[in-house]
Amino acid sequence: MDATLPRRTRMSGSRWLSKRIGAEIMPRWSTCFLPAFDALAIPDMNTPEDILERIATLTNELKLANLERQIAVCRETRLRRNGMDVAVFGRFKAGKSSFLNHLAGRAVLPIGVVPLTAVITRLRYGERERAEVRFHDGTVEEIPIGDIGLYVGENHNPQNSRHVASVEVELPELKPLAPLQFVDTPGLGSAFTHNTEAAMSWLPNAGAALVAVSADAPLSEHDLALLDELRHHTPKIVLLLTKADLLTEPQRAEVMAFVRQQLRRKWETEFPIFLYSVRPEGSALKAEFEQGLLAPLIRNRSEAADQIAHHKLRSLVAQTLNYLKVALAAATQAESARQALRVKLGEERRQFDLLRSELNVVSRELAANAFAWSLTQLQPTQAALQAKVTEELRAQFPRWNLRLPPLVEAWRDWLGGFLRRELSEVSQAQQAMFLDPLQRARQHLTRALRAFHDRLAEHVRAALGVSLTPHEFALEAREPSAPPVHVAYAFDVAFTTLGWLIPLTLFRKSIERVLLRKARWEVEKNLSRLAAAWRDRVAAGINELTRQAEQQALDELAALEQTLAQTASKAPECGKPLLTWNTFKNNDGISETKLAIHIRDGIR
Repeated sequence: MDATLPRRTRMSGSRWLSKRIGAEIMPRWSTCFLPAFDALAIPDMNTPEDILERIATLTNELKLANLERQIAVCRETRLRRNGMDVAVFGRFKAGKSSFLNHLAGRAVLPIGVVPLTAVITRLRYGERERAEVRFHDGTVEEIPIGDIGLYVGENHNPQNSRHVASVEVELPELKPLAPLQFVDTPGLGSAFTHNTEAAMSWLPNAGAALVAVSADAPLSEHDLALLDELRHHTPKIVLLLTKADLLTEPQRAEVMAFVRQQLRRKWETEFPIFLYSVRPEGSALKAEFEQGLLAPLIRNRSEAADQIAHHKLRSLVAQTLNYLKVALAAATQAESARQALRVKLGEERRQFDLLRSELNVVSRELAANAFAWSLTQLQPTQAALQAKVTEELRAQFPRWNLRLPPLVEAWRDWLGGFLRRELSEVSQAQQAMFLDPLQRARQHLTRALRAFHDRLAEHVRAALGVSLTPHEFALEAREPSAPPVHVAYAFDVAFTTLGWLIPLTLFRKSIERVLLRKARWEVEKNLSRLAAAWRDRVAAGINELTRQAEQQALDELAALEQTLAQTASKAPECGKPLLTWNTFKNNDGISETKLAIHIRDGIR
């Protein structure tokens, strides 16, 4: 020791530790280092994809199956980061396909007189030109770009007889607009009703909704209905007034003013509006559209997605480091230390039913109480809706100069429309309230998982002297869709049939009072059904979160048990990757001195 002291005084602690590691530890590692880990030891991990691939290799080598899900989530996040859907909606012949072809700089999508857009088509940037058809059975077929019309065209694919789910198109010409992906939805308002159904089913998936409206006939009833539907699914609605070349400058200004006035009158709001033309003289409009809408979307999407992807990757690296530290300690310490931890992990496995009960009790209670809780929250809404339906129905009665059966039918049709409209808005506006039990269940399960992880970490620290970094547990459940609305009959069917014989001049006021009372009851009933439907959907989500939490706890336990299988001959496999992953963390602020000490302590 004395002989080394003068040398230590002549160099920094970091350099001295590095030399000690290099002189004493690395030769011992290199004698039995497996070739499979050579790739893991390369220090210049320049891209997140490189890091993911190396973690995947390490996971396979050390049989850390519980990391496979996190790796898949990170990969999926990276893929989502590289694309943001901009769904293009509009009535048939609104110029959607022409707009997308013009945006791509070439004719890709078919344009015709009949409704051609029978399935969803997605256009995005790709290094090479390619098109893939995805079928409902999960199969995928690559096709020439020129054959797209055979799959998305109504004339070649009537009623979607080929069972096409979507067509994915990649074009080098779209590089300036990456990572945006443009989704051509089936045309609304055409003669083919399944087109409208396919387009409406796309609404919940719209990250940004671009509504194409012909500038020479803006905001028809169909356009307003589409905008109203879109408002329930995304706030990112943009109006694109196509065929602007048909208007003069004064006419364009007049149309823009008219559209804004209509939007304010209808919803007391405004949407961003852009004029567009595929004609050469419309190049300035295209530039304005790209700079005003697409450029901010690209910029904001990249920043937000980068943060999410980086956060998930850091969490994965931290968890990988945990297992490497445990594996390295297990491979280099005495059997008694490994046995002490093995005993503690065995106790946790034998008592796992207690954790399972803890995960389920609160979740079941939240699911069971969701219905009554949401009904209580909806009481003010119910009172307001009952007052509104009474007022509007009284104003509607004088317009129905009908006998009893058609009067009741008109009442049902009107009330059905009223409830669908109002309850859809309630469902959307109160979504956070309906989902509150789901969020509380997620918080409860996450706390339980963290407590379980902390308990395991304490066992590891006591037995091996290794401190584990806390990591996040990702519990994800798909948010439920809004339930449907149903209106029952006002009177018994037999009574309604005999209604042709009832003189309304004598009984109209009484019948109107009955219909008003039934309408108020229908409001209460359908609000209750809405709450029950949300309860069922939320309960399913809670069950899924509980299943995930239980599985993640089991995976965590199994991973630690697997790391205890490491022996002295496995030390190089655990130690050299540890140097690599800490080097990655070093880029985020960990000094080289701390890095060297960490590795040395791990081996010692």
